[in-house]
Amino acid sequence: MTRQGELRVYIRLNHKGYQMHHAQKDSLLFYLFLLTGLFVLLEISLFIQASNLYLGVFHIVAYHLKVPASVLPGVIYFLCMQCIVHIAYVFFIFCLASLIGRFFQRTRTQIEKIGIVLWVLGIVTLLLANQCFYPDSKFSILTGNIVAPLMAKILLFILSSLFLIIFLLACYQLLRNKRCRLAGTVLLSLGLFGSLLNSIHASHATSAATTTQPNIIIIGVDAVRPDFLGYFGAKNKTPHLDYFLHQATVFSEALTPLARTYPAWVSILTGQYPRKNGARFDLAEHVHFNLRETLPAILQRAGYHTIYATDETRFSNIDQRFGFDEILTPPIGFNDFLLGSLNDFPFSNLLVNTFLGRYLFPYSYGNRPAYITYEPTTFLNLLEPSLAKAHTKPLFFAVHFCLTHYPYIWAGRSNNTSPLQNYQQALQEADLQVYTLLKRFQKNGLLEHSIVILLSDHGEALELAGDRITDPRLFIPGTQKYIPHFYPPSAAKERVNQSAGHGTDVLGLSQYRPVLAFRFYGVQTQVPNIIPGRVSLLDIKPTLLTFLHLPDQYRDGKSLLDYISGKQRAIPLQPDFFTETDFTPEAVRSVNPETRKVLLEGIQYIQINPITTRLTIKPTMEKLILSSKQYADFYGSWVLALYPQNKQWMMPVLVNLKSGQWTTDLRTSFAKQAPTRHMLEALKHFYGNDVTHVQHA
Repeated sequence: MTRQGELRVYIRLNHKGYQMHHAQKDSLLFYLFLLTGLFVLLEISLFIQASNLYLGVFHIVAYHLKVPASVLPGVIYFLCMQCIVHIAYVFFIFCLASLIGRFFQRTRTQIEKIGIVLWVLGIVTLLLANQCFYPDSKFSILTGNIVAPLMAKILLFILSSLFLIIFLLACYQLLRNKRCRLAGTVLLSLGLFGSLLNSIHASHATSAATTTQPNIIIIGVDAVRPDFLGYFGAKNKTPHLDYFLHQATVFSEALTPLARTYPAWVSILTGQYPRKNGARFDLAEHVHFNLRETLPAILQRAGYHTIYATDETRFSNIDQRFGFDEILTPPIGFNDFLLGSLNDFPFSNLLVNTFLGRYLFPYSYGNRPAYITYEPTTFLNLLEPSLAKAHTKPLFFAVHFCLTHYPYIWAGRSNNTSPLQNYQQALQEADLQVYTLLKRFQKNGLLEHSIVILLSDHGEALELAGDRITDPRLFIPGTQKYIPHFYPPSAAKERVNQSAGHGTDVLGLSQYRPVLAFRFYGVQTQVPNIIPGRVSLLDIKPTLLTFLHLPDQYRDGKSLLDYISGKQRAIPLQPDFFTETDFTPEAVRSVNPETRKVLLEGIQYIQINPITTRLTIKPTMEKLILSSKQYADFYGSWVLALYPQNKQWMMPVLVNLKSGQWTTDLRTSFAKQAPTRHMLEALKHFYGNDVTHVQHA
C-alpha cells in the first residue's frame, strides 16, 4: 500500500473512532435523560397518589373561583424551573461520570455504566436527604415506609461521603487539563473578588438615626399568648424573649381590637378600630382609612425610610399603599396559594432554602405557609440586604413572623405531637428567630439609637380550660337556668370555658390578649417595668408620634410615653374598649382546622382580582360576615359580649373580670350592679346597625 493510501485509511479509522466516541457520549446522555424522564413520571404519580386532598381542594377552588389568565406566567415559570433543575442533574451526572471514567482510564462502555450507577445513587441520596431534612414532605412519608428515620440518616451520611469523594476526584481530573486549570483559577479569583466586595459592602452598613429621630423597629410574632412566655411565669423556654422583656416596659393587660393578623396590623398602622378603618376581616378590599395618615406614611413625610416585612401574605394585603418604601415578602397573590403548596418535590425542596432558591422558587422561599420547606433563617436572609446597606435616613422597620401560627410546624420539625406541644416548640423557635433578627440589627448598627416594640398581633386559644372566661361554676342563672351554647349546637364541640384559634370568640381572652413591650436603645432613660392596666395595640401609633412631636389626628388610642419614661405608673381603667370577631366558619373553630373544610365553608366568600391575582372578600358577602360577628365592650372591670343567634337577636354575656362571675340575663341583680345600660348603649352607638335586638336587655 502506498503512503498516500495508508494516510487515507488512518484518517478514515480516526474519523470512525471519533464518531464512535461521540455516539457513545450521546448514548450516555440519552440513557440519563430517559432515566430522568421516568423519574419525573414517578414523581408525578407519587405526588398525585399522596396529594388527593390538595388536588381535591384545588378542584374546589377552580370550580368556585374565576382563576384569571394572569396567574399563568407564574405557573409557567414554576414548571420551567422544575425542568431546568432536572436537566441540570442530568448534565451534572454526565460530567461526573465522564471525569471519573477518565481518572480511572475506563472504556466508554464502562463510563456509561458508571453514569447509570451514579444517577441511581444520586436519586437515592436525594430522596434520603429529602426524608431527613423535610420529614413532612409527601415523598418523605412515602420513603419513610421503606427506610426508618435513623437508617435514612446513616445511609445519607455514607452516600454523601461517597459522592464527596467522587466529586473531589472529578475536580482533580478536571484540573489536570491546562485549559480547565486556567478557567478554574479565573473563577476562583472572581469568587474571592466578589466575596471581598460583599464584605466591603457589609462593612459600610450605616444608620442615620439620632436621639431625636431614632430607628423605629416593630417586631411582631403571630399568635403569641403572654402566659406561655417564661417572663410571665410559664415553664416554656423562651430565654431571648424573656431577656428582652426584662429590659423593657411591658404592658401586661394589652388588648387587640380584632384577633386576626390583617385587621390587627391595620389597626396598629392606623391607630384606629377596624370599625373605622374598614379592615374588619382578613382579605378586606374596601378599607376606609386615610392612606396619608397611616404611621408609615407620616414617618415617610418626616424623613424616614419605611419597610414592611412578613413571611406570610395569604390573608394579609399590606403593601406600599400603607406608606412603605419597601415590601419584603414572598410574592402576594393566588400563586402563593397554588405554587407555595404545590412545590413539594425532592429536587426543589433541597434547593429552595439556598441562594438559588430565592430566584428558582420564589413562592416557597421564606414563605411560612409552605411549612414543609420553611426554614426560619431563610426569611431572615431575605431581610439581610435591606439591613446591611448604608442608610441615609432613619429607618422604620415593621416585621411580622408567623412561625407560631397554625400548623406550628416547619422544615425538619415533623408534626408528630399534639397541637399544644407543636405550639410550644414553635414558640421556642420563634424566640430564637427574634434573637437572631435583633443580633442582625445590632451588627448593622441599627440599634444604637432606636425604639424597639415587641408585640404579638393577638394570642391563641388551644382549647385549654380558661381559654374562654366563662367558668361554668361561676354562672349566675336568670330566667334561663341552664348554661347556653355560645354557638349553634352543631358547632358546640368545646366546653363552655374553652375556645380555639384566634378571632373566633370575644370572651376568649387568650385570643385577644397580646404581648406588648417597648424598649429604648440610647434614646432616653427608661425604667424597665411591668405595667398592669388596660392598653391596646391602638396605642402604638400615638406613642411613637408623641415621642417624635408629630401630629396625629386620626387615632383611637392614647400615648403610653409617660408610662415608658416612668412619669406615670398606674393606668386608669380605660372606658369602652371595643372588640369584635372575624369571619368564623365552624371549621376554623378548632385547634387543628382541616384545610378542605375551611375552603368548603369559605370559598363562596372569596374572589380573585384579575389584575393583581390577590384574593379578597366579595363585596356581596361582607354584610353576611358582619351579621355573624360577635361584639364586646370592656368597661372598667366588666365586659359585655353579644353573640348573634340569628338575624333578629343577639345573646348577651356579662362577665365581671375580677370575680369571674357571669350571666346571660341582664335583668338579674348581678347584672344591675354593672354599668350594663351604658355598655349596651356604647355598643349600639359604636357598631350601629350591626348590633341587632339583644335578648333579656
